[in-house]
Amino acid sequence: MGLFDRLDQAASRTCDIVNEIPFTMTPMKSTPNGEPSVDAGRHTIDGHGIFDYVDNQYGIELGVRKSYREANDLRALQSGREPRLSVDRRRFPSLMDEARQGDVIEFPSRPDLPRFEVVSVMRDGLSRMSIKLVHLGRQS
Repeated sequence: MGLFDRLDQAASRTCDIVNEIPFTMTPMKSTPNGEPSVDAGRHTIDGHGIFDYVDNQYGIELGVRKSYREANDLRALQSGREPRLSVDRRRFPSLMDEARQGDVIEFPSRPDLPRFEVVSVMRDGLSRMSIKLVHLGRQS
C-alpha cells in the first residue's frame, strides 16, 4: 500500500469521526414492475457515514427562435439539492454486502430525515463510496 493510500485512509477516518451519523441499510430486491421486498440473501448493515444535501443545478434546454443558425441554449434555470451518503468502504464486510440500487437507507438517530432509496453507488477510486439517494417519504 502506497503512502498516498494510507494518507487517504487516515483522512477518511478523521472525516468520519467528526461528521458521521449512524444509518441502517436494508437490502431490497424486486422484479421489473414488481413490488420491492427484503432480500434475504444479503445482510442488513448498521454503519456510519457522512450524510449531506449536495447543491445541484439542472440544465433546461431553451429553444432560440431568432434564426436557424443559432443553436439551442442550455442554462441552469432550476437548482435543487440532492441527498448523498459518503461511506468508507470498510463499513461493508464484503463486496456482496455493498449498497445497490433499490436498497433502503434509514437514519435512526435523525427522526427529521425520511427514508431513502439508493439510486446509484459511485466509488471515489480510493477508500470511500458516494451513495446517491432519493426520498421515499415518511413512515407512518
